[in-house]
Amino acid sequence: MPLNNIDVLVSEVKRQTAVALTSPPHNSSGPDRNSEMLILIENQDNNHYLHLNDWCTNLCRIDEAGWENVVIPEKCQGYLWKFLAFSNSTLPIINSECQQERCRDIQNIQLRYNGINGSRTEDIWQSAGLRSWVQSADSSVAIVQGNSQTMRCLEAFSYEISLQLLTVSPTIWMLSEPSSRDLLATHDEGELLRQLAIQALKQIPKFKADFLIEILCLFKQCKSSHDWFRILKMIFRVLPKVYAILNVDVLGARSSRAKNWPEEFQLLISQMRNESSSKLSVMLLSSRQLSSQGKDTLVISVTSQSQRILYPVSRKRPLGEALPPHRCLSRIMSTDGLVDAAHNPKAAHETKAASDGLIVEILTRSESIRPLRALANLCDISQEYSEASKGTLDKILHRVSEKDSVPHRDDIAIAIICALPLEADAVLTIFDHEWDIQCFGNLERDTNAYSVGAIGCHNVVLVHMSGMGRALAATAAASCRASFPSIRLALIVGICGVVPFRNRSTEILLGDVVIGDRLVIYDFGRQFPDKFVRKDDTHDNARKPPEEVKNFLSKMKVPTHHRRLQARTSSILETLTGHNIEPYPGLKEDRLFEPHYRHQHQKSLECHKCVSTEDFNGQICEGARTSTCDDLGCDSTKLVVRQRHFQIMSDVKSGLPVIHFGAYASGDTVMKSGEHRDQIAEREQVIAFEMEGAGVWEIFPCIIIKGACDYADSHKNKKWQSFAAITAAACLKAFLEAWPGNKLEY
Repeated sequence: MPLNNIDVLVSEVKRQTAVALTSPPHNSSGPDRNSEMLILIENQDNNHYLHLNDWCTNLCRIDEAGWENVVIPEKCQGYLWKFLAFSNSTLPIINSECQQERCRDIQNIQLRYNGINGSRTEDIWQSAGLRSWVQSADSSVAIVQGNSQTMRCLEAFSYEISLQLLTVSPTIWMLSEPSSRDLLATHDEGELLRQLAIQALKQIPKFKADFLIEILCLFKQCKSSHDWFRILKMIFRVLPKVYAILNVDVLGARSSRAKNWPEEFQLLISQMRNESSSKLSVMLLSSRQLSSQGKDTLVISVTSQSQRILYPVSRKRPLGEALPPHRCLSRIMSTDGLVDAAHNPKAAHETKAASDGLIVEILTRSESIRPLRALANLCDISQEYSEASKGTLDKILHRVSEKDSVPHRDDIAIAIICALPLEADAVLTIFDHEWDIQCFGNLERDTNAYSVGAIGCHNVVLVHMSGMGRALAATAAASCRASFPSIRLALIVGICGVVPFRNRSTEILLGDVVIGDRLVIYDFGRQFPDKFVRKDDTHDNARKPPEEVKNFLSKMKVPTHHRRLQARTSSILETLTGHNIEPYPGLKEDRLFEPHYRHQHQKSLECHKCVSTEDFNGQICEGARTSTCDDLGCDSTKLVVRQRHFQIMSDVKSGLPVIHFGAYASGDTVMKSGEHRDQIAEREQVIAFEMEGAGVWEIFPCIIIKGACDYADSHKNKKWQSFAAITAAACLKAFLEAWPGNKLEY
């Protein structure tokens, strides 16, 4: 070992000593639970560094030929893993024991309040692949491969298997729970390997000087995941036997970067076989597809569909009920004498008892921890059961994994919400790809119906609402947020009623598209005896969008970008003409009556109830409400003449839809009054009316994109609805092509 490496050791000891001495005194009263989760260099006992500094001083006095076999003093041994951990980074160390306890608490809460029981992980417990991995006398890698529906199942199983393996052999783990995910969210995947290496260092009983210096130099030079695998190999090489449980889902949306880790661990094991007799058993759990090209890699597949088919009967047990003998980890491991008596003599003794048919409860770390599910007695699964279930399960797994490009639910950042079937159908026509919804599914208590696909470079989820209105929209959005936690933008797409004149120079025709830049909840206010008064401040009752949304909309309003958006929308609309969509109804069907001219029987002989009056409270019969203008004979002389109609007929302007930016009025009332429409439009400065925005706006950052299907007056009909939905969908596609896809925080 070169002498300059000793200098690296001395220099690092001095650096960390200086940090420790300048930090606040060590708190011996005991930290709270949150601080227990993360181990910081600032919170370490200064005495550890003083002891280490004294030892380094003595080491430097020893002749170079004799120091390599020097055993480090006992008072320094227990701290060396922390010393090495902080030599590479000042990032906190995840307390693995505390992580395990938090996972235990999460599982117990789910068990108590959500009724989640042992059948959730039964597929994995009874897997022949798991039996092979547990009983293998050689080093091996196993993949527990789930999908986006089985994330909670993988979390539960990784906790259970890590807890039980710990009782029989040295075990390291990285589980998926909120605190760990938060820490790793801002760092690359190498930080996860660093945390795993730190745990492995804790398993070394005695450090020698030569190993300490060599591993320190590697820690100091480590810059990539490849470097961390090199460090892991060096650590595992000095450990006789170790299990490693790694839930890759702790990386969140970046877990795809760990796709090739099974191959990396197989390579590591292959290299170790030529250098040492150590045994390393690695289990990688992931709801995303991991590479399993290595012929020696065991793959254990789990899907939620298989649970419903293989376990149709509930298997709930009281929380404190004892575990049956066929679910003891030690009994399975005893088949080949794999329980490490040196590591845990008690477990070895219990193994013998379990093999005689006694009920053994391994999970007794403390009285407060109730026994959870132990590893199934895989040897006792009947051949008949295995053969009966194999065909069905294989079909399920094939269907789930038939397309590797299916995104993970965490990759879906955009939700599209439609209240009506015709709106959703229009959106589906602009999907570039649609995935099988069975690859995603819903979380518990989510009653939404979804379609998942891609529009351009964006993965999107389409929410099919059961009807219109604020309450339904809010419920649908909240459920969507639970099932797709990475949603950062919601787009409400469909049809709306519009204000025909937003100002003297701008007309809105049917088929045009309105993109909302503001929302007014116009039916939110106070009802006085004489009138209804909405809150004065239009911003009081609708949440403001994030700066990212406002800035992007400001960009799209710039004339150059506005023209591009409109041109792209028109181009997309033309390509959709071959998709059996409703044709353009034509200008003759775009009729706007004077605001005060009501849709009612025009002759008193036809209906005595309908009264020609300008009073807003004038009665209109039910028959008139459901009749067309042609049926009622609405007076064409009351039609409002619009300049855009003349310009289109004279070919001065294109007849293609125009995109407008402006404020929406949202409420739980279908606006069918020209008089009230104009009153609200003038007072609130809105240009369109819709019914879902107010509900979604409180859940997600939200943009409304809707096509004009009527003028929100009593003459409204459904002739333009399908075409308006298509124009909105075309605009949506053009909009998403310009949307940068950055993640928004609300």
